[in-house]
Amino acid sequence: MIGLDTNVLVRYILDDDPVWSPIATDFIDTKLSPQRPGYINPITLVELVWTIRRLPQFDREKLAFLIENLLLADTIVVGEADAVSRALAAYKSGSAGFADYLIAELNEAAGASSTVTIDRKAGKSLPFTPLSQGA
Repeated sequence: MIGLDTNVLVRYILDDDPVWSPIATDFIDTKLSPQRPGYINPITLVELVWTIRRLPQFDREKLAFLIENLLLADTIVVGEADAVSRALAAYKSGSAGFADYLIAELNEAAGASSTVTIDRKAGKSLPFTPLSQGA
């Protein structure tokens, strides 16, 4: 298994850099295999979403599609894949950001009963608990 950094994934997905995009594409398309997959840890995945979410071609639906395809790829291993899948499902139907849902899922997997937040969008759904100013 080979760890993949966010910048490699961004250049591969966006194909926007005349020098690095072809190198990243060649590496991912030819050097990774089911026997030697690329590994994307949850931090890298969140960083990837944060990096590309503001681009016009990556609305919420397209981001969900991207994450889903990474989870399904036979040459990619996504760390904490079960938590990522649950976070993706919540992201598809909710209003908070993908990172928020993944944080909550990882916290729950670690034994947290809820995740306290100030984020108004996240605070509207479980397993979030809005932090009140009087707390």
